[in-house]
Amino acid sequence: MVKTKSIQTKIITVVVLFALFIATTLTAVSVVSINILNKRDSNQLLEHLGRESAFSIDTMLISTEHSVKNIYYYAYDQLESLFGRLYSVSFRQEYLEKVGLLAASEAKGNDYVRTFYYRLTDTIKDRPQGFLFQREGLNPFEEIELTDISLFNADDIEHVGWYYLPKNAKKDIWIGPYNNENLGIRMISYVEPVYVYGRFAGVIGMDIDINVVCDELEKITIYNTGSAVMFDIEDNILYDKAHEDGLGQKDFGDAEHALLSATHTALASGHPVKYKSKTGTMKIFATKLTNGMTLCVTAPLSEINASRRSLLIFSIGISVLISLAAFLFTYLIIRSFLRPLNELTAASKKLSDGNFDVTISYTKDDEIGQLSKTFLTMSTSLKRYYDHFHNLAYTDAMTGLNNKAAFETTKEVIESEVKMNRASFTIIVMDVNNLKTINDTIGHEKGDLLLKHVTSCMRETFVGFPLYRIGGDEFCTIINGTADPHYLITKLQGITAKKSEQDFEIFNCSYQIAAGEASFNKSQDKSFDDVFNRADKAMYENKKFLKSKTL
Repeated sequence: MVKTKSIQTKIITVVVLFALFIATTLTAVSVVSINILNKRDSNQLLEHLGRESAFSIDTMLISTEHSVKNIYYYAYDQLESLFGRLYSVSFRQEYLEKVGLLAASEAKGNDYVRTFYYRLTDTIKDRPQGFLFQREGLNPFEEIELTDISLFNADDIEHVGWYYLPKNAKKDIWIGPYNNENLGIRMISYVEPVYVYGRFAGVIGMDIDINVVCDELEKITIYNTGSAVMFDIEDNILYDKAHEDGLGQKDFGDAEHALLSATHTALASGHPVKYKSKTGTMKIFATKLTNGMTLCVTAPLSEINASRRSLLIFSIGISVLISLAAFLFTYLIIRSFLRPLNELTAASKKLSDGNFDVTISYTKDDEIGQLSKTFLTMSTSLKRYYDHFHNLAYTDAMTGLNNKAAFETTKEVIESEVKMNRASFTIIVMDVNNLKTINDTIGHEKGDLLLKHVTSCMRETFVGFPLYRIGGDEFCTIINGTADPHYLITKLQGITAKKSEQDFEIFNCSYQIAAGEASFNKSQDKSFDDVFNRADKAMYENKKFLKSKTL
C-alpha cells in the first residue's frame, strides 16, 4: 500500500510538473506571440491612420495641382501661336474670359480652394492684366481687384511671392504656408508659370486657406486621446491639439522639441517610433505631404497596449486552468492530451510567426478542447482584424482596385530591382476624360458610377496585371516585357468607346480613357519615377489628342 502511494505520488508529481511546464510554455509563447502581434498590428494601425490622413490632405493638394494644370494647359494652348496678340486689349479680354470660365469651373469643384487667379506678365501696363476671384466659405466666387505688383519688391513674399517665385523658378511650385497680406489670409498656394517658347506670359494659381487643412486635422481621432500634428516645411507647428493656431520654433518648449525630434526620427525610419512626452511614452508615425509639409499621428503607448494586456491576462488565465486541471487526471490521461497540447504549441508558434491559418484537430468537450476553441477563435479574430486593416490600407474602397499605398509598396520593390540592375517593366498611366463634367452636371454619384464603369473596362483589358487607383481619376498598371502596351492601350480605348456608347443615356455625354506608356530603359532611367514621369507625360499628350478629336 505504501508502495502504491509512492508510485501515485510520483505519477502525480510528474503530471503536475509536466502540466506546469506546458502551462509555462504556453504562457511564454502566448506572451511572445501577443507582444509580436500587438507591436506589429499597432504599428500597422498607426501607420495606416497616418497614411490615410495624409492621403486625405494630399487628395486636397493633388486635386488643386490637377486643377491648376488643367487651367494651365488650356491657357497655354490658347496662347501658343498667338503670343504677340497678348498686348492687344481686345484679344486679352476674350482670352481671359475663356480661361476664367474654365478656372471658375475647376475651382467650383474644390470646396477647399479660397482664391484662383491668372496674372499676366507685368510688362502689360494697361488693363485687363488678369483676374482674381475669392470666396468666403462655400459662398460663390466673386472677382476682386488684382494686386498692383509694381508697388512691392520682388522679395516681398507676403505680397507678391505668388508671382515672382514661380516666375523665377520657371516651374510649378507650392508656396507657404504664408500670410497673404493682400487678402489677410494665412494660406498655401500652388502656382504654375506660363512660358510660351521661353517668353513669360504670366502665372496661374490657386490658394488654400490653411484653416481648412487644420479643420481636417481636427477630425482625426486615434485610439482615445491620440491626435494629428502638422509641421510646415520649416518645422514650425501648423496644428496640434495644444496649439490649434500653430507655434513657431522660436517659441518651442521641451515638449515641442521632443515632438519635433521624434518626427524626424519617424520620417527617417519610415515606421512608428516611441518617444517621451510630459504625459508619458508616446508612439508617433510621420509622413511627408505633396507640398513638403509633414503630417504626424501620435497616441499614448498605454492606449496602444490596452488590448495586449487583456490578451495576456486571458492567456495566463487559460494556463492556470490547464495547471489546475492537471491535478485531476491520471498519468494515462495526461499522455492522451499531450498531443493536443503539442498541437496548441505548434499553432501558437505559427501565430507568433504571423501565420493565421492554424488548425487544431482536438475537438473533445473538455478543458483542452475549450482552450483549442478559444485559441482558434482568437486566431480567427486576429486574422480578421489583420485582413480588415490590410484591405483598408491597400484597397481603394470605390473601385476595389489597389490604392496609392499598394502602388507605393510595389514601387519600392521595383526600385530595389532597378538598383540591382534586373528590372524589366512597363508603366501605363491612365486618366478619365469628362469625369469632372459628369460630376458637375449630374452629380458625384454618377461620377462614382463612371469610375466603376471605367474600372470594369480596365479589368477586362489588363487581365493578369495589377491595377492601381493613384488619384481621383488617375489609374496605373505595371506590365511585364511579354505584353504589348500599344495593343493594350488600343484595346482599352476600344472597349471604353463601346462602353461609353452604351452609357450615353446614363451620363448624358461620352467619356474616354487617356493613356500613356513608358518602358524601363536602363541607359536613360535611373529610377521608377523616371519611367512613371515619361508615361504620365505621354498620357497628357494622349489626353490632349483625344480632346482635340472631340472638338
